[in-house]
Amino acid sequence: MEPKVNQVKYNLMNMGLNEYQATALAHLMYLGETKATTISRASGVPNARIYGVLDELSQKGLLIMRPGRPALYAPLSPDEIADALVSVSREEVRRRLSVVESYRSEFESAAAEMYLKAGASEQRTSLIRVVSVGDVSIEETRKLYRSAKETLLISTRAMEYFRQVEEDLADALSRGVSVMILMRSPETLSESDREKQEAILGAIRAAFESGCEVRFSDEVEIRGCVVDPADGGKALFLVEEEGIPFFLREAALTFHPGVARALGAMFDLKWRFDSKPA
Repeated sequence: MEPKVNQVKYNLMNMGLNEYQATALAHLMYLGETKATTISRASGVPNARIYGVLDELSQKGLLIMRPGRPALYAPLSPDEIADALVSVSREEVRRRLSVVESYRSEFESAAAEMYLKAGASEQRTSLIRVVSVGDVSIEETRKLYRSAKETLLISTRAMEYFRQVEEDLADALSRGVSVMILMRSPETLSESDREKQEAILGAIRAAFESGCEVRFSDEVEIRGCVVDPADGGKALFLVEEEGIPFFLREAALTFHPGVARALGAMFDLKWRFDSKPA
């Protein structure tokens, strides 16, 4: 059973607990309700530290403490512990984000006064920045949606990520942004992907009625979005690579007006000459 306890311990460490906390909690889950000294002996957490460690776990909502002489400690179920760790992590992220946001205005004001003031030539806009596909690319996509002023061009297979960007898309539409979505033709998709696309299209229509224009094309060679290509322009894009898992893919983010304008022109050609109404 010790290998399983160690596996749980390392899982807990990867989920945010330190080594003493993870060791104590993993052994408590194995032992069941017991006293601190027993947990200390079983886990190897020093007796001088065990009460502090158990108190930390209690504050995180990861165990139950029953007062007495001696006090007894009982573990929650695995799903309850996982839920509590998710909740703690979210709160820590919110707290950290709040700190960063509280310094944003002060940083921007101070940095603007000294940015490129040492006599260097004006910084050129970089061509692209590579980002991983997944949570990072979704967050960058949401930022682009939020920055759109006039035009938002979306190229996608089935827009499986719709629920993750729905609020930002709705906000763009409420600002009067023109939204055009180019999707893969249903007949070119597998049955399961076709069903997903149909469900997403239904959700888009239900949420936005006729606010989004949608067309189908047999090929969507480049996926992503282009924002305001005629006015500055930004874009996030990746090449269609069927069969390649997401964690092995990369996307390109660009704030270069020339690149965004070119991507916008490619989208316009696809939209006008190589697509049909959804």
